[in-house]
Amino acid sequence: MERSFPIVRHPAPGTRTPVLVSVPHYGTEPLPHITRDDYREPSFETFAYGFADAFAGDLYADLYKDGATIVATPFSRMFVDVNRRRDDFEHQDGEVRSRRGVVRTHTMRDAPIFARPLALADLEERLRTLYDPYYATLERLLTEIRQAYGYALLLDGHTGSPRRMKDDQVIIGTRHDATCATELTATVAAIFTRHGFEVRQNVNGYTGGNIVATYGQPESRRVHALQLEINAALLMTTTGEEFIAQVKRGARPEKAEGNIARIGRCLREVLAALPPVLKALQS
Repeated sequence: MERSFPIVRHPAPGTRTPVLVSVPHYGTEPLPHITRDDYREPSFETFAYGFADAFAGDLYADLYKDGATIVATPFSRMFVDVNRRRDDFEHQDGEVRSRRGVVRTHTMRDAPIFARPLALADLEERLRTLYDPYYATLERLLTEIRQAYGYALLLDGHTGSPRRMKDDQVIIGTRHDATCATELTATVAAIFTRHGFEVRQNVNGYTGGNIVATYGQPESRRVHALQLEINAALLMTTTGEEFIAQVKRGARPEKAEGNIARIGRCLREVLAALPPVLKALQS
């Protein structure tokens, strides 16, 4: 994908389907003004890659070739996590302090990541520049799709941390069926199952983030939304522990090309199967 914000890729004329794929944790880049000297410890420079969804680009970036419209961000979610609520951070005396929210200023052990605190005013400017345009773009594209078809489906694509997902391979999140018709969820699950992957739904911690919660309104807007989480352990040849160690060293794990190809076939089948189900739901 080319570098822009947000990244948008459209299918070729005449091939568009009513599916919008959002990849909110695609990016691995730091913000343009961030340099090595901005980190409290030199090793923290690897966090921008470590907080991204590993190999998300290998799975989702080219799905515009299969009729979906793609939206993604080039920047690591460490700097702005567009799948969190806009107000998901803590601050005190004008300084932001957040371990896991719309921005990350501290590690989970509460160690500062950056040499200088992030001022509340600077975070607000960052949100206006990077967070708000992502949601404005999602809203605009979903509106265009609904105007063309009368309905739309938002697939929020992720790869999950092996440490957090453990043995779960594929998790579909729909806020316990609130954001998406069960027929659509069953279609996605059946395809991955047929290809030999174990599928679970609405696992604690993976029921769907802010994007799914915001746009999944099947009844009022005819917009269905589901979150798809693929365990990143399937996409690499190293173990989860080795992956963390490699990232800390600034290395990149070797890809499991066979599994990436298998999941790619699943996703292409999903994009082919969902539009007829969507159409039948509205008839």
